[in-house]
Amino acid sequence: MRNRKPARKKEIRASISFMTAFGVVLLLTNILIYCPECESTEINRNGTRPREHGRVAAFICTNQDCLAKRGKKTGRQFTVLTSGEIVKLVEREISEIIDALYRRGAKAKTIASAHGVSDALVSTLKSAVDRTITRGLHRDKLVPQKTTDTAVSIDETFFKIDNETIYAIIARGYRTSKVLGINVSKTRAEADIRKAFDEAQANTSGRINIITTDAHGATRAMAMHLGYPITAIVHPHKKPYKKAIIERIDYDGTDRVVTQIGVKVDVFKKRAKREYKYRQTRKSTIPPVKRPRGRPKGSKNKKKSKNTPPKSPKKRGRPSIFEVFKSGKKGYMKIRPQFKSIKFLGKPLGPVMTGLSDAFSIFAGMHIQNNKAETVNNVIRAVMPLGGQRTLEQLDGRLRAIGRMRNDPTLDPTSQLHHRYNARVYLKRFAGSDFRHDFSNCNITLCAQA
Repeated sequence: MRNRKPARKKEIRASISFMTAFGVVLLLTNILIYCPECESTEINRNGTRPREHGRVAAFICTNQDCLAKRGKKTGRQFTVLTSGEIVKLVEREISEIIDALYRRGAKAKTIASAHGVSDALVSTLKSAVDRTITRGLHRDKLVPQKTTDTAVSIDETFFKIDNETIYAIIARGYRTSKVLGINVSKTRAEADIRKAFDEAQANTSGRINIITTDAHGATRAMAMHLGYPITAIVHPHKKPYKKAIIERIDYDGTDRVVTQIGVKVDVFKKRAKREYKYRQTRKSTIPPVKRPRGRPKGSKNKKKSKNTPPKSPKKRGRPSIFEVFKSGKKGYMKIRPQFKSIKFLGKPLGPVMTGLSDAFSIFAGMHIQNNKAETVNNVIRAVMPLGGQRTLEQLDGRLRAIGRMRNDPTLDPTSQLHHRYNARVYLKRFAGSDFRHDFSNCNITLCAQA
């Protein structure tokens, strides 16, 4: 009798079904009951627990190493709906909701309807994930490691908070499609866009040589003042929408040489001979000496020459961004997007070849557009709840949570959520309209198997 092996406990399994108007619909069968803490099947029946629709069977973990003990004599106590397998099913459902929110950019109402949960639960879950990511997962870093992007797309979106416009500036890489820089501010001046660009530059291993934007003047001014050669591809959000401008910025000593190239947005779409127009301007980077105040001495009574021809009035203000299409010189090139080939005809300028080649490397076979950053902004506007955003710091924290979730597919905040969500999150999706929150039409049967 001493060498007799202890009797092996029989596994306890359960089935969950719902009574509907058309009969019994069986949802889950042969569910193994085990401890949600240590995942041990060493459990015993532990009486029943009162619920709204009646009493349910309870269990207790008898594993000596149960994590729930923590110095206590007994292990974890639970019911069928809080057992290990149901908890895992609920966690999987929560993980799918988070993935739909942060990575696919679905709207909260759409997710609530698809998963059979309330809008309040989706909002609560969103806030919990934001706090979890901000608290410890990849804190203050949008990417876990530096990327190899050399081209970024910059765009801005805005939110209305207490009748005040708050801008969110996003910089996204073309090669990895990751969010590399975020800046939240009350303005979208050059300095604000420069902050998002500088963060993007810090998150890349190489130097960013190409920028795409939607013709906002501050982004173009920022590209002009970077101090190194760069290509800015501009897709204006104003008529005519079919035209785009490529600006190649180079430096010759103390002069900044800007070569503007005007093309149609479908210039790289198909194989064809294409026309472009270009113009070049040169300006010193050294600020001019301030003129003394007042009129030069003797200019008031100075006699005007009789033979001086009248001066034609000059147009005031900066030239239009589409000026290159009016006064630019023509050039031609052959495009073969299927072979990633671009051939220039004649003898084009070096900056023209560099600017068009940079644009072709991104948009070969596509239309020229600021698609990368605009896509993220659309996702952010769909995901971002406007309730509770009262400071720039809070809005910046939530935006960075969205960016980190989209950048790192291995980031799983569900493992850090301490709240245990109810089995309703999983069961209601399958029971549909027949599900009742008090489980009054739910039937749970137990069976023991060897």
